[in-house]
This record gives sequence, C-alpha cells and structure tokens, in this order.
Amino acid sequence: MILSLGHSARGLAQWQSLNGGVSHSARSFALSLDSTRLLVGGSFPYLNNGSVRANNLAWWDGASWSLDGLDNGSGDTTTYGNSSPVFSLAVRPDTIFASNFNTEWHLDSNMALAAMLAGGNWQTCGSPEGIFFFLEANGRLFGGGQMSFLNGAEAYGVQEWRGGWQQLPNMPFTSGVVQVWDVEYWHGQYYFGGAFNYQGSQKVVAFDGVDQWSPLGDGLGGSWVQSVCGYGDSLYAGGYMLNGTNIFTRHLQIWDGSGWLPFFDEFNVTGKITDMKVYDGDLYIAGGFALNADTSQYGLLRYDGHQLCALGGYTFNGGQPFTFFNGDLYMGKGAADPPYGEHIGYLDLATVQPDTCVLVTPNTVRERSTDNNTLRLFPNPTHEEVTIQLPPHWTGAVPVIITDALGRVVLRTAATDRKPIDVSTLPQGLYRVCAVQHGTTACGELQVL
Repeated sequence: MILSLGHSARGLAQWQSLNGGVSHSARSFALSLDSTRLLVGGSFPYLNNGSVRANNLAWWDGASWSLDGLDNGSGDTTTYGNSSPVFSLAVRPDTIFASNFNTEWHLDSNMALAAMLAGGNWQTCGSPEGIFFFLEANGRLFGGGQMSFLNGAEAYGVQEWRGGWQQLPNMPFTSGVVQVWDVEYWHGQYYFGGAFNYQGSQKVVAFDGVDQWSPLGDGLGGSWVQSVCGYGDSLYAGGYMLNGTNIFTRHLQIWDGSGWLPFFDEFNVTGKITDMKVYDGDLYIAGGFALNADTSQYGLLRYDGHQLCALGGYTFNGGQPFTFFNGDLYMGKGAADPPYGEHIGYLDLATVQPDTCVLVTPNTVRERSTDNNTLRLFPNPTHEEVTIQLPPHWTGAVPVIITDALGRVVLRTAATDRKPIDVSTLPQGLYRVCAVQHGTTACGELQVL
C-alpha cells in the first residue's frame, strides 16, 4: 500500500548545501570525540566552491569548514590535487586514522594506503600492501580491506588496533585474496562482510568478540558485501550481488538468525548497496531503488519497522556513503545530484518530506509477505533455479506441482523451505507453482525467462 506520495521524482529533493561543498567526491565520515565536528574525507582538493585548498580532509561544524589540526591533509602540492580518495576514517584520542588510495601520503610512500595523524604529524600505520579500511563497532577499531601483508608480515582478513595492529584470535583466513569491507555489532556478535569464504559461508562471517568464529548458513553469492547492519531481529547484508547462493533480491539480503531471505518486495533494488546505518530507531539504506511500477530511481530508503520511505528525491548515480551529525543525514553526492556540483549534501531529518512511503505488513521477516495461501518465489523471473519460501509453520519436504498457462503439469517435485529447485528445462513463459501440506494448498506465479 502506498501511504503518501510527495514531490515528483525530479522535484524538490530537500538536500541542503554545506557552504559550497567540496570539489570532488566525499567518501568517508567520522565524528570528533566531542561530537561537535564532522570529519569528511574523499578525493576533493578544494572546499567552498574551489576557494580553499583542503587536500582530501576537512572538518565541518554545521556552519563552516575548517582545516584545523589536519596537517595539510594528504600534503599534496600539485595544482589540481590528488584525486585518489580517502576511503575510511577513524578518530581516537590524539589520533586520526585515514585510509587512502594514494601511492604516497605527504610525499612518503610508507604512508600510502593507511596513515595516522598523531602528535600533530602524519605517520605510517602498518604499511599495508593493499586497500585498507578502518572499521569501527562497539568501541573497537578493526582493520580490513584487501591485503595480504601488514608491517611486512602476512596478515589476512581482520586486524584490531591496540596501540598497534594485532591479528584476531583463531583468524579463519590464512591465505588467498580476502576482502573485508564492513563490520557490525549485533546481538552480542561482530559480523564482517566482504568477499571471502569461511566454512562454506561466503561473504559474511560472525565473531564472538573473543576467539570464536561461525558461518551464517552458506553465506551469499554475488561479487561482494559492502555493508552489514543489524536492525531489530534481522541482519541486513548489502553490496554488489546479482546472482549466486541465497541471492533472492539484487544486492540486498536479510539474515533472520537461521536463514537468508529477500528484501521487501515493495521496492526493487536497482543499484548496488553502498551503506546502511541505524539512527534514532530507523534503518537507513543507500543504494539504488525503484518503487514497483515506477521508473524513478531513489538513492536512500528509511525503514521504521512498518513502512519503507524513499528520501531525497531522484538520484543519478545512486546513494553513497553517509553518516549522521547534529540530527541531520550527510551523504556524498554525485555532481549531477542536488546540491548540484557540490559532491556532498545533508537532509534535515526533522523536516524532510518523504518522496513516497509504502506500508510493509506484517512486520515479522518470516511472515512479512506470506499468508497461508501464497508461496514466495525468488528470484522471479528466473531462468535456472527458483527458491520456494513456504507459508509460516509449514515444515519438512512438501510436494510441488508446476503447471503451464494451459493448466498442464510440467513438473512434479518436492521442496523444503528456501531450497532451490531446477527449472532450467522449462520453456519461457508464466507458470503456476503449488505446494500442499495437511490438506492446504499454497500457490504462486512464476515467470521463466
């Protein structure tokens, strides 16, 4: 059910300017320890419509930009600056951590990829040989990214900062290319997402915070998980995921504690998920989204447990990394999105008007779109396999009958909840899929491509 429709997709987006913005992309954020300033990192050499040299780092206090205490950022001295971005930031007492994609930082190749500002000067921070990410959760600072060596020694997967980098106990990754892009603390465990495989769990793994690791089923297919976020009884995993194991919705899946489920049907996920965060009781998701039967693309969704709302209007490149400061949402923006040409903007969450909202009921993940007479089928359409989600409280294997548009039976098989069945031999067309248990029949429509 569509609850409200505000302005048109290309109408008033409500993004506000940060005093001229930045001259190139904003890719990362971190709050000062007293929460009075927002540290912004990216690939911008200038601020204030090109009038102030910044070198990839700057503070924003809610009214104006400042470069105080940043020791000239990347230290670049060229005319147009270095467009290699600062990917991630972390702020600790007397130390600022910045991951970058430069071949050098302050003309020093030892500070390439990861540097830290301590005692007023930039210093090396582990000398990784690959992209490095600073990942924070529950007061702990982890190091991820894509690397095999740190400080000249083999280092796979996840490290933790304790005055220096230390490998986590019983680290499950010991060789090969391991990518770790995000961490979330949820229900007493740390969840890491990226591109890896642990005991058959692809892209996601749980860590108890001490020394035990555990898989999340058989994980997720696709290319990579970029963001993981816990909200209520569900863990959301988003990234770039088109096809593969447990990919029921493009780019965005839900872990309910026992298995993987698709995202809500009311919005199509049209572009990769770049960031997810919980703020003031709501879940915010950045990526590419389109309301069913609507070609407008939105970059930001808000979910309050009852309805999904698109915020911020039409976006050309999809939603980008974001954060919260002074009750507002700050996001990196494309030059073609408002505020135009400024590469960053903010939404006043107290006054922002949603573009459109869709009611999602019931509110439990397991039952959210399934009643006793309906099967959920995903992916749908499909051309190889289809996974069947049985109605609530159905258990075990059930007989499944697939009929064509003329009512002819084309396939008889058995299925259990959320296990795929092969439909690759069926010709293109529309089919009816029905399952029976205890005298009750549940059906759904399937399109085979």
